Amino acid sequence: MKKKRAARSEDAVLGMDRPIGRRDFLQGMAAGLAVAALPGCTHAGGPSPAPALRRPGYGLRGQNMASMDLGHIVRSGSDSDAPGTEDTGEEYDLVVVGAGIAGLATAYVYDRERGGRSRILVLDNNDEFGGHARRNTFEVDGQTLIAHGGTYALEEVEEAPPAAQALLSDVGVDVARLRAYRDERIYPQLGLSRAIFFDPRHYPGIEPTWVDKFYDTRYEAFFAKAPIPEAARRELVKLYTTRRNYLPGVADKEGALAGMSWEHFIREVMGLGDQALRFADLYAADLVGLGCDAISALKGFWYGPGFFGMGGTGFREKDGIIQYAYDASYRYPDGNHTVARHFLKKLLPGSIEGEDTMEGVFNGQIRTDRFDLADNQKRLRLRAAAVRVAHEGPSHATAVTVDYVQPDGRTRRVRARGAVVAAWGMVAKRIVPELGAAQLEALEQYHYCACLYINVVLRHWRPIAEIGAFSMQLPGGYCTWMEIADPLSVGSYRPSYGPDNPTVLSMYKYLYTRGLPPVEQMRKARREIEHKTFAEHEREIRSELRLLFGPWGFDPAKDILAITVNRWGHAYNFFPPTADHAAPYELGRQALGRISFAGADAGGIPWTMAALDQGNRAALEQLRLT
Repeated sequence: MKKKRAARSEDAVLGMDRPIGRRDFLQGMAAGLAVAALPGCTHAGGPSPAPALRRPGYGLRGQNMASMDLGHIVRSGSDSDAPGTEDTGEEYDLVVVGAGIAGLATAYVYDRERGGRSRILVLDNNDEFGGHARRNTFEVDGQTLIAHGGTYALEEVEEAPPAAQALLSDVGVDVARLRAYRDERIYPQLGLSRAIFFDPRHYPGIEPTWVDKFYDTRYEAFFAKAPIPEAARRELVKLYTTRRNYLPGVADKEGALAGMSWEHFIREVMGLGDQALRFADLYAADLVGLGCDAISALKGFWYGPGFFGMGGTGFREKDGIIQYAYDASYRYPDGNHTVARHFLKKLLPGSIEGEDTMEGVFNGQIRTDRFDLADNQKRLRLRAAAVRVAHEGPSHATAVTVDYVQPDGRTRRVRARGAVVAAWGMVAKRIVPELGAAQLEALEQYHYCACLYINVVLRHWRPIAEIGAFSMQLPGGYCTWMEIADPLSVGSYRPSYGPDNPTVLSMYKYLYTRGLPPVEQMRKARREIEHKTFAEHEREIRSELRLLFGPWGFDPAKDILAITVNRWGHAYNFFPPTADHAAPYELGRQALGRISFAGADAGGIPWTMAALDQGNRAALEQLRLT
């Protein structure tokens, strides 16, 4: 008698037992080069130059453990001179804390206005520059695939402050050309649209179901295709099609909306229930990072459905259908990482090889060995966490000292005429000991959601094409939103695009827990990010993709080539509603002697254009001191 073959374990079905080379991504690499021979790539398919290591930690990017460890030193506090601090003897015109887009913009504006003659040091606790603007690079059978590991696109460019728009142009980013990188013919040719997943975990007894052509089909017809109860259909149709003004006679409509949660508005004002809340969470999470229970109805007015009849800006009418107004067309394949590259190229021309053009900066090889040369007038020092920024001597002093810690555990000191803290406000409150009580209290109001930007390299995406989608939303799902890589080509970077070619599937997971106070939700999410292993993330991702696409032929064991999880414990900034007094960031960003503050959170919103505007403002403050 033949022995029965043992049933495959769940992990084997998911592909957890398959070795996948996952080397931590360190820097973006130029397309067309021998990428496999260079450091900093996640390899997918083909022979890996390193052993196929699986766990622990491989595939985790964003705020990695090394940067978190340095950040925890800051969290422990450093409010006085640390004994044993090593004085490097270095002196600068300006020290910038934070190599994100705000920090790099600050350094650029300061140096530009001084004719390129400034001595500037930029410090960052991460092992990459760009802050939340990161790049993930994969090599698949000789082809390079580039994806964003953080900030996705330039938001609301036309409405951005003129100074921010001018800065982009000044460093060589032509936003009109960003749109031209996209092949607009691909989606129509392949019959792809946006799709919604109707989940058996929320509707027991149904089969996993995708319905495509969301926003392109009248909502009555769209939801009629969903295998959900008729009452649920009616509720969702009302959410998306209503043209009613729900606050008639209210003079200060936005003020009234700011004074209630979006969930309250949906339940008590619109008279809708859980179905509408689940869909409202899609927009709340994608654009704020929390559910609609934690944010004001004013945010829904700006971003979400249900407010069209009240003048809301989140949706517009097209061809008789009230459609989502969000447009993310202004982007490189790596999101806004190349925007950071443009500023770095201006500050340190040799740090990125190639021409100083949009194509050259995107495709150029990063030379980290040129970031911190002693002969450089401008220097970028990574893995250096500032722990103390203070005036040297009395408050009217003409110099600032900046102490920072590196992985060797030693504290070092540099001096400058001035300093800009272009890190989060939550960092500023811990490293600037001279803050007054009012400003410190304002900085205590800076809060941040947590999220995962997940990139999964697929051998092909035929199952996704079969459901007719390029962008997918999952009400109440493991993640909020997924998309296959945009059809973007930049210079020599021209990946093959089609359902039978490899691609990157990007998944966006925002960590929040409905019902808890917003700040507690964010703390809980950060604890999860810090303690969850890559293996746990991987198992969840593979299981979810099997549920979503398995009925259409997807095999997670065979079709997943690589996974990178970008962790952001302090992502979108969040400020409690302020009705009768100034917003906390208006006080939190006020200059303190020769110390200025920048960052997107100093502008009150988490967008790159705000980071540029605040970097420009902080640089001008410092220039007035020279």
